[in-house]
Amino acid sequence: MNKLTLLKSKHPKRITTTHYQSQFIKSFGIWMDGECSWLSSKEWDLSPKLDHTSTLSILVAYHKKWGMQITVLQESAPTDHESVMTLILKNQTECKKEVKFVFYCQHNQEKTKSISFVSPSKHAIMQHNESQLTLVSSRFNREKESQLAVGKKEKIWFEREGRLALAPLCRDGLESMIVTKVELEPWQETYGRIWEISGHSEQEIYARHDKQKMYHQLKSAAERTL
Repeated sequence: MNKLTLLKSKHPKRITTTHYQSQFIKSFGIWMDGECSWLSSKEWDLSPKLDHTSTLSILVAYHKKWGMQITVLQESAPTDHESVMTLILKNQTECKKEVKFVFYCQHNQEKTKSISFVSPSKHAIMQHNESQLTLVSSRFNREKESQLAVGKKEKIWFEREGRLALAPLCRDGLESMIVTKVELEPWQETYGRIWEISGHSEQEIYARHDKQKMYHQLKSAAERTL
């Protein structure tokens, strides 16, 4: 099965892969009608694939009840200072859907003290600790609105309403969330990107962040990744 066959599959075959039963799939969820379904739940059929001829990892997840498909494309960077994921959300039903894509980020535990905050001007989450800076942000086509917050998930995430608390600053800044609202017509798909950038200089990190934001044609970016 090649990459294009895997991406075009309407009902991906379930493959049990230890790599994807980790924090990776616990990071993504879809909220709809007062309920959030995380990719780690049994409601999703998962089809992960590692392309051993390149650095590309592909995960296709299909929600059996809602008819929603998420494709995650992650290309390994030559260093640990940058991670970029391209996402494709597709409504595989005959009904228009209003959903929210939920991204939960849990940074590695550090012995040093850290602080996280939301930067409205950059539309990004920044984490500072004694050794480095980390920026997390996202962008989607057909994005209606996007919320960012920092803090423990149980304190900032209101699942019934599908929204985040107003939490722009956290002194124990190891957790953060981004919630993005999108509308999809029947059989319509949309594209997005999530990036995490680390470094020691704000100027350097913001420059790399602005470069990621310049991907105006997210569909073209996804096709280039493939």
